[in-house]
Amino acid sequence: MAKTLLSVVIPTYNVENYIVECVDSLLRQIDAPNEIIIVNDSSTDGTLALVQQQYGHLPQVRIITTPNGGAGKARDTGIEAAQGEFLFFCDPDDIVPDGFFAELQQVTDAHPEVDLFCFSSQMFEDGQQSVTRPKVRHEQFGLHSPQEVLARLLNNGSYTSAAWNYAVKKSIITQHQLRFVDRVHEDHKFTLSVFVHARHAWVSQQVYYRQRVRSGSLTNSRKNDDYFLQRYNAFMQTYGILKHNLDRSPLKNALEKAYLMHSFRLMIYLSLYNGTPVPEYVINAIRFMGGQFKPANAKEWLLINRPRVFILLQKYKVTKELKKAA
Repeated sequence: MAKTLLSVVIPTYNVENYIVECVDSLLRQIDAPNEIIIVNDSSTDGTLALVQQQYGHLPQVRIITTPNGGAGKARDTGIEAAQGEFLFFCDPDDIVPDGFFAELQQVTDAHPEVDLFCFSSQMFEDGQQSVTRPKVRHEQFGLHSPQEVLARLLNNGSYTSAAWNYAVKKSIITQHQLRFVDRVHEDHKFTLSVFVHARHAWVSQQVYYRQRVRSGSLTNSRKNDDYFLQRYNAFMQTYGILKHNLDRSPLKNALEKAYLMHSFRLMIYLSLYNGTPVPEYVINAIRFMGGQFKPANAKEWLLINRPRVFILLQKYKVTKELKKAA
């Protein structure tokens, strides 16, 4: 009997306009016993009826409905149900280009020790699929330490905690009891833990994920004060995971610094693009936590030692960018 190499988990809520394109991009590649698990998070539109009609008869598709609890809990439900050796978390409005599953299969056949499969990604505006821009950018390919892969993404500024950033062996998730749990910013701790605990990564040269940017989604909507506080708390908890789980890694100090610099910049840009002041607790964290590391260049020195000046300069840059886009 053929083994189930891959389980794709798709948390789904009110996406009847997008879910077919997403699932069809996967069905072109995935046959049973591999599986696509659609976790319907109590959608109130026609999503459930649509996926039941389109895919309910297919052996490689499983449809599960849960009480509404957010994407994180829906993914956790998918983890519990998954039979695959690898798990891949796909958002329901995005697209997975051809070749993803074929390369995963080739890599795991040739390198059974691989427990993390990484690839680059692109973003596209809803309704304009031909207009893309890079998201995750890998620059070295083949077999690598997952911590080395993480460090490179942090340093080139393209790291994302999004759970669609990789496919990971379920044994890593099970062994370290990883779950998404929270409703907002639920993927920060999970994804960082995956990179910390995995032992062998394969980095593909291909772009295997296309992220749709659409108005009205949580990613693209205006944020309130609670959102920023929860984002900061997720950052602090994730940084704690990094500090306490890399004692044997020669990259420990470099990764701690890279994660801090990357997170500080992201939290600043989140506020600036939202049109709201950078929270005081973020500025205090930059001064206190950033001060323990030696800056590598003038930009890092300014961020750590003169965060308000750094923010003013970035505000000028963001304002120009927003005016140009308007």
